[in-house]
Amino acid sequence: MLAVLLLTMLVAACLTMPIGMAIGLGCIAAFPFMSNGASMSVMLSQSIVTAIDSFSMLSMPFFMMVGTLMARGGLANKLIKVADVITHKMPGGLGMAAVVSCCFFAAISGSGPATCATIGGIMIAAMTAQGYDETYAGCLVGGGSTIGPVIPPSIPMITYGVAMGVSITDMFMGGIIPGLMMGLILMAYNFYVAKKRGYKSKEEHDYTAKEVIHILWDAFPAILMPIIVLGGIYSGIFTATEASVIGVAYSVIVSGLVYKSLSFKDFCKAVFDAGVSAATIFMTFGVANMFARILSMNNVPDMISNAVLSITSSRLLIMLLLNILLIIIGMFVNTNSAIVLFGPIMVTIAGAVGVNPLAFGIIMVTNLCIGMVTPPVGSCFYISQKLSHSSFDKMMKELVPVVGLLYLIVILISCFPQIVTFLPELLR
Repeated sequence: MLAVLLLTMLVAACLTMPIGMAIGLGCIAAFPFMSNGASMSVMLSQSIVTAIDSFSMLSMPFFMMVGTLMARGGLANKLIKVADVITHKMPGGLGMAAVVSCCFFAAISGSGPATCATIGGIMIAAMTAQGYDETYAGCLVGGGSTIGPVIPPSIPMITYGVAMGVSITDMFMGGIIPGLMMGLILMAYNFYVAKKRGYKSKEEHDYTAKEVIHILWDAFPAILMPIIVLGGIYSGIFTATEASVIGVAYSVIVSGLVYKSLSFKDFCKAVFDAGVSAATIFMTFGVANMFARILSMNNVPDMISNAVLSITSSRLLIMLLLNILLIIIGMFVNTNSAIVLFGPIMVTIAGAVGVNPLAFGIIMVTNLCIGMVTPPVGSCFYISQKLSHSSFDKMMKELVPVVGLLYLIVILISCFPQIVTFLPELLR
């Protein structure tokens, strides 16, 4: 039965069928080989509805709408100006501004591809005009965009929290320090490259106090949004789902009434895009739950866990193995799909050597997010390549040190999970 299920999934995936449909087709193909196949098929089909019948899952389409609404409302330009005020005198100041802008936008969109497309669409051209190599500019923004789903709010963190029964609020808090570390290490790398290649700061334009105040005041409503949403979640005033709805309402008010840059057509497009994206995730989540139930009924997670632990019980070796697997998975499988497909098995293995499910969740999400900037499937890689008009070979060469530094953060939080758990434990 398992052979039929996995073979069907593999063939469907090779035929470029969407991952959710491939999983569902594999499960359906396995039904005739089950004992009490008819009753089991009904029970397993019901598990699809059970998986997505969650209050926390409602936050996904709303957080997606927040990012789209604020992007269409001209938020990115305002955040980039704030970032430039902070970094313009540093060596490689515009590159620094690109990374800081990615961190700012990450706290609103929660999406890597959205961060890459929005910030990259502005910053790559600006960096190239100031003398930066276009391939380097694309790789820096592509690497910075992986911070998007690590700094809260984050769609992959919601997926992991619902699938593994981990508090979404704790997941959001746990991602703050690793996300900031990713931003800082990219800024340090940009500082080194700017010194080496002679990328100058914008010293010819020094902001006056009046200009700084104007830029900060203009961007204040946008900066306030993540403070309201995340502050409300962390303080316990409202749940993540309620926060997502408040975020949508605030985004409409700021983009439509304050900045007056959001039309009714833009609003309808944002609703449609969020609905389609959320429906795709919900379908994948539902059929993946059915897939997990089939594996669980056949004791597959326990068998794999026991097999791995029979080889070694070293926590460091097992975490190294899981990280290598996540690197490979992230190159080929969509982040949310990978979480619901491989999460239950990996959490079982990590838990057997004493790894906190919260810490492993951030490790998993960070790993898979870095996968978004690595081919052959990395969406952020292809977005940044297109925006920088660079070749595949040049992008790969420039990307190696960027990805290597990001994986250094993964190694650090794997060896020292307290980096992840510190804030959630502090704020309880």
